[in-house]
Amino acid sequence: MGSNTFRLVVFRYRRGGSFQLVDEIRDAVRLSAGAGPKGLRPEAVARAERAARLYAAFCRATGIEEVDALATSAVRDAANQRAVLRALGAGGALPVRVLSAEEEAWYGYLGAVNSTTLGDGHVIDLGGGSAQVTEVRGRRLQRSISRPLGAVRMTEAFLPDEKASRGQTKALRRHVAEAVADAGWIRPAGGRAAGIGGTIRTLAAMDQRRAGYPLDELHGYRLRREAVEALVGDMAALPARERSRLPGLKPDRADITLAGAIVVSELLGAIGADEVEVCAQGLREGVFYERFLAPADPPLVPDVRRQSVMNLVAAFRCDVPHSEHVAALATGLYDELARVGLQGVDRRERELLWAAGMLHDAGVLVDYNDHHKHGHYLVLNAGLPGFGHAELALVALLVRGHRKALPTVEGYEDVLGPEDAGRLDRLAACLRVAEQLERGRARGVREVRAQAVDGVARLLVRAEDDPSVALWSAGLEAPAFERAFGRGLELAEA
Repeated sequence: MGSNTFRLVVFRYRRGGSFQLVDEIRDAVRLSAGAGPKGLRPEAVARAERAARLYAAFCRATGIEEVDALATSAVRDAANQRAVLRALGAGGALPVRVLSAEEEAWYGYLGAVNSTTLGDGHVIDLGGGSAQVTEVRGRRLQRSISRPLGAVRMTEAFLPDEKASRGQTKALRRHVAEAVADAGWIRPAGGRAAGIGGTIRTLAAMDQRRAGYPLDELHGYRLRREAVEALVGDMAALPARERSRLPGLKPDRADITLAGAIVVSELLGAIGADEVEVCAQGLREGVFYERFLAPADPPLVPDVRRQSVMNLVAAFRCDVPHSEHVAALATGLYDELARVGLQGVDRRERELLWAAGMLHDAGVLVDYNDHHKHGHYLVLNAGLPGFGHAELALVALLVRGHRKALPTVEGYEDVLGPEDAGRLDRLAACLRVAEQLERGRARGVREVRAQAVDGVARLLVRAEDDPSVALWSAGLEAPAFERAFGRGLELAEA
């Protein structure tokens, strides 16, 4: 129950296994709008009570077993907190817990580090009422601050007019700098930053639309500080009522995102970060992780990237024994080709191949026919927290390219680098050969050894039973192999 937006998220999970977000409701309540010395305004509390009762009814109707109802800055600071909590309790149906500033920072941190690979750096969480800045070292929370710098509060305090003046925006910038000046550990040292909250997601969506970005995925997007400043200029040039014309800016955020963008830019400057990695997860997910990972202390996912892949394997009901065997054959072949000098060894590259091997049949959930195309869409749109956007695109393209037409980077040039076309060819060749060696789904091929002889790559296949079908089928991938490695392909029984 945030200061600007109320959100209800529903997770299905198996403790110690996989989890999926299965539903979400969002309502721009504006609980903190017009708050003053007497507390939250009656009309804002009435909006919040309607949303709370709706959420309680939803939980009853859907049979949700465990409910955590959490209130943040607006309720924490309200002079009329007791009356507000009565309204939010929905007649006793929702046991609302008011988070302290430290708890709010803690749960935001958990949401960020369990969905990114952030090891050292900062987490910036900007809500409607407050902002938290957390220092992370070795994935552990070191220290944090919370300041009343939320987008709604700063809009009302500094940019209340329909059109923001230069003097008003300068005053807001000074205020942000002064608000964090007493935290001696916040200094422009640079490094990595992850950002959570609706304002940061909105700015990322606006920047993507502005640039014609080819992926429709916010999580993992790297938002440059200079891009934030460009968006500040775009919004400041328009009256608040017209800002929703800007692509990516929702009408219910059009009036508060300018102030939020200024706060984000100034906080990035305070820690010396040139960009912020957008994190679509946050406080709500942090609370979930505490339950999902119990009794771990701290509740940290051991391997975020592996967890992301296995979540999709479960969500798309992949044939796990078959997928694991294809992934093992593909990565084993990758290692063998490196051993005989046909390519180098790259740990991240190998991990992408493993991920694609695990997910290559994800599209069968839709239909076997064209399942490589269905899988490409599913992986690309489900996302893989912990993987960068270029990596996500490569895994999705490998899923598409594991059968039929060879994959290309066409349409993804703005996401992928100059070396990724060759990388895609090599990884696709390994995956396609592995898939054909497992054509019968009997997991009969146990090992593949490679030899590089006279311009030809010879693969020696050890199998439990007659491998003739596997050898014939894998041999059909000779064109893909030659395109990737510049060598012919021969297969024989070991």
